[in-house]
Amino acid sequence: MKKENFLRQFPKEMEYLVSKLYNCYEVAKEYEIMSFTEEFYTPNFWKKLGKRMDRLNVICDGVFADSDRRQIAFVPDSFIAGNRDVYDNFAKNGKSLVQDDEKFEEYADFNNEFNENSFQFPNKLLKISIDSRFREYSHKDFLGSLMGLNIKRELMGDLILENEGRKISGYIPVSEKIADYIISELKQIGKASCEIEIIDTKNKNVLPQYKYDNKLITVPSKRLDSIISTITNLSRTKVIEPIEKGKVLVDYVEEKDKSRMLEIGSLITIRGFGKYKLFLDKGETKKGKERILVKKYI
Repeated sequence: MKKENFLRQFPKEMEYLVSKLYNCYEVAKEYEIMSFTEEFYTPNFWKKLGKRMDRLNVICDGVFADSDRRQIAFVPDSFIAGNRDVYDNFAKNGKSLVQDDEKFEEYADFNNEFNENSFQFPNKLLKISIDSRFREYSHKDFLGSLMGLNIKRELMGDLILENEGRKISGYIPVSEKIADYIISELKQIGKASCEIEIIDTKNKNVLPQYKYDNKLITVPSKRLDSIISTITNLSRTKVIEPIEKGKVLVDYVEEKDKSRMLEIGSLITIRGFGKYKLFLDKGETKKGKERILVKKYI
């Protein structure tokens, strides 16, 4: 794919990050090697890439299950086919790993299972702990202190906070190239002294997970204004203003089109109300309205 065509898929204000992503793709394509991004990309990037691009496998990892921010790898078929045991087992079923893009989707389930355990992305998971007995700490406190080190947000993944007795700990994946710098230079979160350690990520089942409040909503359609109105308990007239003022983000991008139709899996951030995921389509009511399971991030 030509660079100008690739860039055209994304907003112009994101050109810097898009160019870095394209360079990563180009290295994998030209030299037939695995190529990883240092940056963590939000869903508006990795959703558009899909699982396959010009005979390269697109593999994403954000360390946590259901991560929003993920590093991206472009992997030639030969690296997957190189795992002979898995390859031979798959081939016994009469399927080839090296096929055209459409047929390649046939082994998506195999590919996902193989991906999860086979590639070491260039990141480290940091656990940053502070004493929380004397005041409450939030995501803003942790991220503010990290970015106070002049670190770009895209070099860090999702942040999950865990209360651990008298301490609160922030778990955050960071680009491998800045991990040592953070460990050396980050001395406190707000005014509280902090301790930092690197956490083993091999067993993902023991890693922190997002916590949600579940809410089942009923809407006439998946229009943006309809969903926001139901989530916030505001009238559809009152939600128009925050949408038009850029206070609503879909997959981390400002969305000012109130009539945009959303898909299951979309992330909606409403300033002043929080972040939500359209998690599951629960079918229609007898009157033809849509029932959707929405998860609010805690």
